Amino acid sequence: MKIASVKVLLLNPNPKVWHAPKVPPLGLGYVAAALEREGHTVGIWDGVVQREAPDLAGWDVVGATSVTPQVQEAWRLLARAKAGGAITVLGGPHPTCLPEESLARPEVDFVVRQEGEQTLPALLRRLSAGESPAGLAGISWRAGDGRVINEPDAAGITDVDALAMPAHHLFPDPTLYTNPQPLLSRRAPALAIFTSRGCPYGCTFCYKGTYGYGFRARSPENVAAEWEVLVRRYRVQEIAIQDDIFNFNIPRAIAICREIVGRKLQVPWSTPNGIRADRVSEELFLAMREAGCERVAFGVETGNAGALAALKKHETLDQIRHGFALAHQAGLKTMGFFMFGNLTEDRASMEDTINFAVSLHPTWAQFTMATPYPGTKLYETIRRDGEIAIPDWEQYGHYTSKTFFRMGELTPELLQHQMKRAYRRFYLRLPKLADFSMDPRVWDNLGASLRGAWHLLARA
Repeated sequence: MKIASVKVLLLNPNPKVWHAPKVPPLGLGYVAAALEREGHTVGIWDGVVQREAPDLAGWDVVGATSVTPQVQEAWRLLARAKAGGAITVLGGPHPTCLPEESLARPEVDFVVRQEGEQTLPALLRRLSAGESPAGLAGISWRAGDGRVINEPDAAGITDVDALAMPAHHLFPDPTLYTNPQPLLSRRAPALAIFTSRGCPYGCTFCYKGTYGYGFRARSPENVAAEWEVLVRRYRVQEIAIQDDIFNFNIPRAIAICREIVGRKLQVPWSTPNGIRADRVSEELFLAMREAGCERVAFGVETGNAGALAALKKHETLDQIRHGFALAHQAGLKTMGFFMFGNLTEDRASMEDTINFAVSLHPTWAQFTMATPYPGTKLYETIRRDGEIAIPDWEQYGHYTSKTFFRMGELTPELLQHQMKRAYRRFYLRLPKLADFSMDPRVWDNLGASLRGAWHLLARA
């Protein structure tokens, strides 16, 4: 189909999970900005914060992004758009990993794999000229005979400073967005930022198909320029750095903090996706604190040395202890992420995790179930040697209180028991309860915290 003047609507489906973080879909924001640069008319609908169904009439192209829990809702939305005559495009981690699955459905015309800022505009140029998408890197599509054709992967975007800033002006009211960890902070608006893309580590539970293994960093000046827009124009009360590995390059992370201080842009911020405990220093944490950082999260995963080695994190328990100690010395609050269901675990190693969590003295601990997402080594191993018992993708949580597989001693019953035990052991201690009783933010968030506790401890 040939397109003349292109109107593009980008959708962020609402995943059917008990708690979807209300953070702006920055991936769509980047793609929208790239399309606007080429003169297209673009809209964004964010189903996580917009409860009214999107108006799909009058758009030439309707695209949706999708992680695994979103994909079925994405298909439903694209089916409506297709019925209205739009060309439909699906992107994001899930269709990048499983393009054939989505293209087996008549409502999906194209899958954009990996990063979309260059690939989607290139696809629209082809369509506008009435040309075939054949040979366009990063695209999967259906040939006339129904065959799915996966073109070669697109080259990763190396100059991330050259990308246009996310199109925040297309997002809904910024006051609708909160911190990705809303039980810890209720400030609004709370917006997010990526300062880098990619992660060179190969953790077995993590999917790298979208941004890849190559670490690509924005310059400190480029990051600070966007930070300034968030602070000055959008009046944010809090910022979340959502990088996979913000502190991979310690001098660069320190330089970002100094840019923030130099421009007087200090607002509370955090690293809710977690940082590496083996790539920290006293200087880094002091610089982060001076720049306004309140909380740092660490992806600990397990307190058992053997299970940690099996995760391929290339990190040790001693390095994790050291990372927490330095953060505490700098006056930062800490969050530890722990998972049950890591392969090679048994009941004893899960007890190691609970004991380790207590010994680290984090301000907060989050215990979840390992989730075998498509494209991860965890998923491949369990499909080969165990059983994934889940009726559909919508049941996949966000590393939640449910588990979806059986393998050896790892059963849903054992994992749920251990998770409840971990929460009770960590939080229902007199020293921890005393700490919380003196923290005014705990009282501010008491209602939300109690609801979260009820879900995790009573219903899990």
